[in-house]
Amino acid sequence: MNRLSLLLTGLALAPAALQAGWPDGTLFTAPFGPGGTWNLYKTVSVPMSWTEAQSAAERSVDPLGKTGKAGHLVCIGSAAENMFVYQKVQGHYIWIGLTDSEKRGAKEAGSDRENGWRWLTGEPSTFSAWRSPEPNEFNAMGEDAVAMESSGRWADWPNGADGQTEARHASMIEWETRSPEPVPGAIKIERVLPEKWSVDFSKGEVLGEGPWSAVSVVGLDTFSIWTMVRDFQAMAPSQGAVHRLSRMNYHVERGSFFAGGWAEIKDNPAFPMIMGPCAALHVAKVKLDKPGTWSINVHGDDYFAVRFPGHKWKSATGLGGIDPLDAETLYFECESGDGCAIGVIDLPAGESTVEVFLGNRIFDGMIQMLAAPGEHTLDGSTDQWRVPGHKAAGDLAWPGVGSKGWAVIRRDLPAGAKPMEFLKDGMSLPDSAPAVTVEGVEKINYIDSGAASDVEFPNPVELPGDAPGGQNQFVVMAQAELVIPRDGLYHIGIHSDNRAALRIADQKWLRFVRDTTYRGQIEGDTMHTEDPDRMGTYGQLFGEVELKKGTYTIEAFYVNTKGPTALSVFGAPAGFAPRLLVKDGGKIEPDIDGMPLVMPAPAK
Repeated sequence: MNRLSLLLTGLALAPAALQAGWPDGTLFTAPFGPGGTWNLYKTVSVPMSWTEAQSAAERSVDPLGKTGKAGHLVCIGSAAENMFVYQKVQGHYIWIGLTDSEKRGAKEAGSDRENGWRWLTGEPSTFSAWRSPEPNEFNAMGEDAVAMESSGRWADWPNGADGQTEARHASMIEWETRSPEPVPGAIKIERVLPEKWSVDFSKGEVLGEGPWSAVSVVGLDTFSIWTMVRDFQAMAPSQGAVHRLSRMNYHVERGSFFAGGWAEIKDNPAFPMIMGPCAALHVAKVKLDKPGTWSINVHGDDYFAVRFPGHKWKSATGLGGIDPLDAETLYFECESGDGCAIGVIDLPAGESTVEVFLGNRIFDGMIQMLAAPGEHTLDGSTDQWRVPGHKAAGDLAWPGVGSKGWAVIRRDLPAGAKPMEFLKDGMSLPDSAPAVTVEGVEKINYIDSGAASDVEFPNPVELPGDAPGGQNQFVVMAQAELVIPRDGLYHIGIHSDNRAALRIADQKWLRFVRDTTYRGQIEGDTMHTEDPDRMGTYGQLFGEVELKKGTYTIEAFYVNTKGPTALSVFGAPAGFAPRLLVKDGGKIEPDIDGMPLVMPAPAK
């Protein structure tokens, strides 16, 4: 838990526009038990400490009398269940049944996301949604409990027992009914998308050109993705126009900026979407020459769902998940400036329909859908992500670093020194600080082996000088010769869990393309950020710079104050998904086509 979270603990609930949840004591049934069986859940909006909330759950026998079992704080096994909890409980923070308390059979985890944590039921950990830079044992007396935050992400908190501070949050109780059918007497969750849309895309005036046909509606109920879809279904038939779009890659409002999009989001819709409750359904036809496996990468704000009718998703990673009642639907429904999900699906040769639903709650909204052949689970798993319908336009100039690779120095805080809190503290570490230097490094893609944070690129390696367990209070400095193979605009970025900076010597950054921290700053040839905002998910800055063919000094700087670690440096020709800046990597390579879309018949 960070300082901002501590300050918010004593405040009242967040503004109504950011609240989700049903009345206190509402009973739900949902198929999140083993093998898709149905468990029973109860919302608890009354704030309690984690220990009090779990004790109250343990005293609560199944209220519908189906099992006679006692309850427990909800234990989460999938992205779908995580979103279910977030949407159903009224509370700015929500306790879940994850702990590293030895009294609960766990083991002190510190900054380790994988080891030490235990669900109260003892069930295996198959899903996690830690927020950067969590967990971090920020409180000196310990943080043995976990709460969900507004974006559906998790943070460790004091549990209110064993000398730990008493933070008080809402919660959800779960009973292991494991029924083959929905539990009678509780509200049964419904599928996210309707079996058939009420929209008739063959009617109404057609405006614009492009492979996507879209209908938008404003003034919707934004209580959840279900209520938004319900109201869209009721209101969409009365809309007078069908809009055609060239790309599934747009902002709701022109000139707005926020976190989302693995590549640049540069379009704005020609149809009425607003900085308020609204939604749009987009439909297109995919046409493949041969059957194959595809990965679909979606970044959205706020709610989104993607479906290829007649085809089930094989897997999903990220904050979004697969609808447990409809395996054809991939969706996200938490309030985050960068809701993200990657789904893997097998598609046949010939034509297939794809549907994309976007729901905007407040402020700006956005949607980006990218596709790549093959099976991928991370944004950085491939540089072949393309907006569907993209046509290769010649070749691409990829930035890289020179033949000497990266020179990397790790410095640890000297014994007895004042702990670092900000970037400037790391920059003032003396040269005499304990250090490890490595030359000829191929790429910057690091983790702390005992405390790995959000990874964007596959196969990260341990930090220089990495020791067993999680480390805190250290600095990483990396320098290389940036190689630019052709004059042009480039997007260069740095990914970390916390405080980081990136500099291209004497070259002015033009703007941010992406800032997941909401706190990034540009100062001449340097862009930097101190700490992710609570609505962010990790620290990632992606900036635009105009460079001539040649070489430049590039420097990355990272300060770990407390918590897990991830660090990578990447780049791309402007507008494309990035790759790591690797040794001998500045090259010109052919572009590729994206997932092929069918252009609809011209409007009559």
